Amino acid sequence: MDSPLQLFRELLPFGQLSADQKSAAAVRGLLDTVAGLSPQESVAKLASSVLPSVNQQSNLHMRFKLLEDIRHETEQALPTMEASIAQAVLPLPLDATTAALHADNLLKGLAISYAGIARSINKSQLNDALSHLYHRSVQRAMAMIARRQLLAYRAYATPSATSWQTLHELYQMVRGPQTKPLNGETAPIEHEYLGALLFAYLEPSKFPRAELETINICSRQLAAYATVGEVPPEIGSSKTTDSCFLVKPDEGTPGYPLTRLPSSTSVFGSLLIDCTQVLAALDRNITRRPGKTVEPDLDATPAMLQCLRVAIGGKSARRFSRTRFRPRGDVVSGFDQVISFLDGNTFSRRSVDASSRYDGRGFSSSEWALIDESPDGFLLRFIKGDKRNMGSGDIVALQPRESSKIHVCLVRRISSSQVRLEVGLQLMSPQVSVVDIVAEEQPEQRAIFLHSLPAYGKFSGLIAAPGTYRQGQKIMIKLPGRSLHRQIGTCMEANEGLEFFALDLLPD
Repeated sequence: MDSPLQLFRELLPFGQLSADQKSAAAVRGLLDTVAGLSPQESVAKLASSVLPSVNQQSNLHMRFKLLEDIRHETEQALPTMEASIAQAVLPLPLDATTAALHADNLLKGLAISYAGIARSINKSQLNDALSHLYHRSVQRAMAMIARRQLLAYRAYATPSATSWQTLHELYQMVRGPQTKPLNGETAPIEHEYLGALLFAYLEPSKFPRAELETINICSRQLAAYATVGEVPPEIGSSKTTDSCFLVKPDEGTPGYPLTRLPSSTSVFGSLLIDCTQVLAALDRNITRRPGKTVEPDLDATPAMLQCLRVAIGGKSARRFSRTRFRPRGDVVSGFDQVISFLDGNTFSRRSVDASSRYDGRGFSSSEWALIDESPDGFLLRFIKGDKRNMGSGDIVALQPRESSKIHVCLVRRISSSQVRLEVGLQLMSPQVSVVDIVAEEQPEQRAIFLHSLPAYGKFSGLIAAPGTYRQGQKIMIKLPGRSLHRQIGTCMEANEGLEFFALDLLPD
């Protein structure tokens, strides 16, 4: 290992100056060859050719400067690839998988290179002398890891255990044995660390991919209100455990809610992430009046803010235990396709019913294995069939094989990897009908009428195309042999594919 004196010589303008200059010129020459390439070609070349050359630079200041040049070049290409991955169908096709691997390799390589500078300084015990370079390198490494994790979430994949272990290691390198919160030059590092943890606690797999960028921005704003510290001895009797998380730095996870931690679990060497003030910040945004400014000012819908609050507040535990079984079923997703499937295709899979099946198929289906079932939902695993741009919040119709029963559900969680795709579904209502809706000054519209909503309350619901109805609007629901008069109530959920309303009874 180089001595501290040798390291200083490498940082000063003498000694190996000529060799360092040649190395830097070679890297910049490689960077020039990236111009004009497609985003994927650019990212692939940066990861395979340019980045390895930078790591050969012995001067740490020059190495950091070259990494910054690569990072700037990365920003010209990576956003386009990230957007295409977020919009790709699931499971990811080969071209999207290849793009994701190239992007992941580059972000991983940048994180390793920045972390390498910090580790070199730390090993040489020059943390104080090279404080600015040390802290900037740690922060950049954390930012690359967090972006790599976001890339995984864009495909509903789980971030690697190694990424979490590295994130914890970098934070502890700066934090050291002290228990005081970081401040001054080190505050951005703690903010970066808490932002990554908080984003994981908000359970990205439960949201549509189109909303992940908004949630990521919210997590960065809310990170300023979270605190990290040692686990106090009286943690078991604390009144704030509902919004606290336990991080075990040696484990490759972001941590666990204290409310779900087994009582016998050791907390030695762990960190406590207290999100009490995060909840308060969310409450200020949820309850604020129109035109009133609050801090932080979160650019998110009330429905999304409420979902974030549920995730942080520890109130999203499953209400029913699941039963494991292994039948198969067919799934149709998307508002228009589900209506087409329900409207004339709700027959069983028995051969005697084939003559009754509607032939004008306005939908395509895929085959899934039913892994788990509970009274209000299912866990499915993709087998084969039509790939769709499915996201959390989408509506699907599930028909188990050899059954005439069709379950209308909303996608609540997605988990994707290179070997399998799984989705968690919430069953909306035991009885569902495709209906025509009559409203004043509007043509008749097709919608999905939910006769009851056990998970929400003693009222019925309506799933319609987005922008079709507004709260307080009076409607008539045409059912076979009768009509119902209702009023559009609270919008329970909305996304780019549907709006889900509660229906209120009209006063007599």
